[in-house]
Amino acid sequence: MILTEEKTYIINVTEVDTDAELGLNKKDIMIKYTNLELLHAVLASTMPYGRLSARYRGKRKAELQSRIAMVESVLETRGDQLVKAEQIMYLDTAERSAICHYLGIIYTRLIAQKLYGIDCMVPLNLIQQPGEKKFVKYNGAYRQDLIGYGKQNAWSVWEPVGRSENSQAAFGNGCRAASEIEKINENPLAKSAACMTYYERGYLNAVVKEPERTGDGTLWFPEENYFKAYYQPLFELFADEQPGELYGSSGGFELELTLPWTEEGKRGFRHLQIGTDQVTIALMREGKYDQILKRMGNVLDLSKERRFCGKDGIWVGAE
Repeated sequence: MILTEEKTYIINVTEVDTDAELGLNKKDIMIKYTNLELLHAVLASTMPYGRLSARYRGKRKAELQSRIAMVESVLETRGDQLVKAEQIMYLDTAERSAICHYLGIIYTRLIAQKLYGIDCMVPLNLIQQPGEKKFVKYNGAYRQDLIGYGKQNAWSVWEPVGRSENSQAAFGNGCRAASEIEKINENPLAKSAACMTYYERGYLNAVVKEPERTGDGTLWFPEENYFKAYYQPLFELFADEQPGELYGSSGGFELELTLPWTEEGKRGFRHLQIGTDQVTIALMREGKYDQILKRMGNVLDLSKERRFCGKDGIWVGAE
């Protein structure tokens, strides 16, 4: 599949509710999403492995190119759905497992935004402890939780479970992990859920379950560190590429990245646009990452300009 190709996809998401009186209820939802919405999820899904190396000029672009190449290489288009690419079977088990995990993170973010209005999502182990270079733990252990944030201080905990097939054992482990957390700082969770992506007869599917809360655990971290973990990698991308100022209807600043084709037989390059408004850029420069969402009003509709703007104030376009 080609992320920069204009197209609308669908994915079947099974939503599972656990109710004390009604038992287990399932609902199948067909989510429509565009290539730009998926591209935005890829852009916003900073992976924890990025912290293994120090920052250097072009690092964030290289990471983004790597994520784009991964998604395009392991998925193929069949009609309006995405299926497992045949060449993924040439990889060894560990490589396939890592790819499924990363794909699970990207699609958990996309599904959480489409179904539940989550504005931002950050891996817990990218959020720094106050005044330290260490990262947040829970009960003394690092975890793979994704921490979601929505309007009106609505915090959520998500367990991404990326698998090659429908693994109820892995999904059960994700549900148990999600059920352990009750609060973030002093805020009761708006939602805690596990989201498993898997292939059914080759087609990419997902299942989401919000388990019954079994624990009363609290995650503690400064909110400004959360938003720094989300926005700083994006700002570093802007800072490295020196975006130009726009004077069109969208205003703001936009950078253009030249990307090689990952499809065999295609030569030349394609172009990816990433932008945001002037106030957001100014707040990023000042390191006031926690103020960006607080002043965000209505999401810009840039569809006429062939752009998609997320609730985080960052837009993407492609050609």
